[in-house]
Amino acid sequence: MNPYREAARRQRRNRPRSLGWILPVLAALLAAPLLRPALLGFLQGPPRIADGIEAIAFRLGIVMAAAMSLHTYAALVRSPDRAVLDPHPVLARPLLDAVALETMRERAYLPIVGALVLSPIAAAGFWPAWVGTALLGLGCWFGALGAGFAIHLAAVWVGHSSSAAAVLDALRGANPRMQAALIYAPGAVLLTMGIASGVAAAGLRAALDGVALGWLWLLLPVALGAIGLAVARRLAETQYVRATALLAEVDAQWALVEQKDDPSAVYLEWVPPRHAEVIRALRQGWRQIRTWPVGAWLLGIVAAGAAWAPDDDASGRALLYTAGAACLIAAIPTRLAEGDPPWLDDSLGVRRVSVALARAWVAWLYAQGVLVPAALALLVRHGAADAIRMLPVEGLVALCALGASAAASMWRGRGVWVYAPFALLLVASVYGGALQ
Repeated sequence: MNPYREAARRQRRNRPRSLGWILPVLAALLAAPLLRPALLGFLQGPPRIADGIEAIAFRLGIVMAAAMSLHTYAALVRSPDRAVLDPHPVLARPLLDAVALETMRERAYLPIVGALVLSPIAAAGFWPAWVGTALLGLGCWFGALGAGFAIHLAAVWVGHSSSAAAVLDALRGANPRMQAALIYAPGAVLLTMGIASGVAAAGLRAALDGVALGWLWLLLPVALGAIGLAVARRLAETQYVRATALLAEVDAQWALVEQKDDPSAVYLEWVPPRHAEVIRALRQGWRQIRTWPVGAWLLGIVAAGAAWAPDDDASGRALLYTAGAACLIAAIPTRLAEGDPPWLDDSLGVRRVSVALARAWVAWLYAQGVLVPAALALLVRHGAADAIRMLPVEGLVALCALGASAAASMWRGRGVWVYAPFALLLVASVYGGALQ
C-alpha cells in the first residue's frame, strides 16, 4: 500500500465539494459548435484533409504539452506539500507515484476538453481524423506528464552541478544560477514534446493518406512519457529532497539582494510607490509563477510560426491561436490569488478593487509575450493590414484579464474554474470563424 496515495485520498475527502473539471468539459461542449467554421476551414477539399489534420493535431499536442509542463512543475517542485513533508524522511519513489497519479486525476479533463473541442471534425464525417487527433492529444498529455517529472528533477541536478555553471550563467540574466535551471525546465519539456508532437502529427497525416504504419507514430509521445516516468522514479531517490534545498538557497539569494543598501539592486523599484499593488503583482508573478511569463513567450514563438505561413489562411489561424494562447496566459490572476489568505488585503491596508485591477494589468502585460511576436510576424510577412487585425485581440485579452481577476477576487484559488469556461466561450464566439 502506498501511504502517500492514501493520504491524497483522505485529503480529497476532506476538501469542500466543487464542480472541479466539469466546468471546462461543459464549456468545451458549448464551444465546439462555435469553432466548427475554424476547424473545418482546414478541411476544404480532399487534397487538404491530411494537411489540415496534421496542423490541428500538432497544435493540440503543443497545447497539451504546454499545460502539463506547467502542472508538473507546480506539482513536483512548487507543491505546498513540501512544507509539510520536509521535516520528515520520505520514500521518494512511492511519493513520486502518488504525485503522478494525483496530477493525472486532477488534469484528466485536458485531453477530454481537447477531444470535445475538435468534435466538429467527427461530426463532418472525418471520424478517423478525429480519433487520431484525439489520441495524439492524449499521448502528448501523458508524454508531457512523464517528461515533465523527469526534466524537472534533472533540472535540480543541473542547478547543483558545477559542470553546468557556465551554461547557466550565460542564460540566467539577473536570476540566481540555480534558479535558471528551474526556469528553463518547462521550456525543455515543451521543446521535447513539441518535437514528438510534430513527428506524431506527420505519422497521422501519413496514416490518413493510406500508410498504415503512420498510426504507430502516435505511440511516440506515450513512449516518451513512460520513459520519463521511469527516469523520474530513479531521479527522485536523489533529487526530490535536494529540490527543497535548492529552492531554499534561491529564496535566500533573493533575500540578500533585497537587503542591499542600493535600492536599484531590487528590480521594479522604478515603479512609483503609489502603485504598490502593481509592484506586488509583478513581483509575485515573476517569483511565484515565473513559468507563466516564460511560457507566454514560448507560445508567442509558436504563434509567430503560424502567422509566418505563406498561405491565405495564415492570418486567420494566427488570430485564433494567438487569442486562445493569450487568454490562457491571462488566467494569471487566479494563480496569484491562490496563495493569499482571505485576510491579507485587509492586513496590508489595500483596497481589493485596486489589487484586482493590478492583477489584471499584470496579466495583460504578460500576455504581450504571445501577442507581440505574432503581430510582428504578420506585419513582416503579410503587411500592415493583417497586423492591424491583431488589435481587437488586445481588447479581448484585456477583457479576459479583467474576468480572471474578478473571478480570483470572488473565488480566490477556485476562480480558474469560473474563468476557463468564460475565456473558452469568448474566444470561440469571437474568433471561431476566423478562417471563413
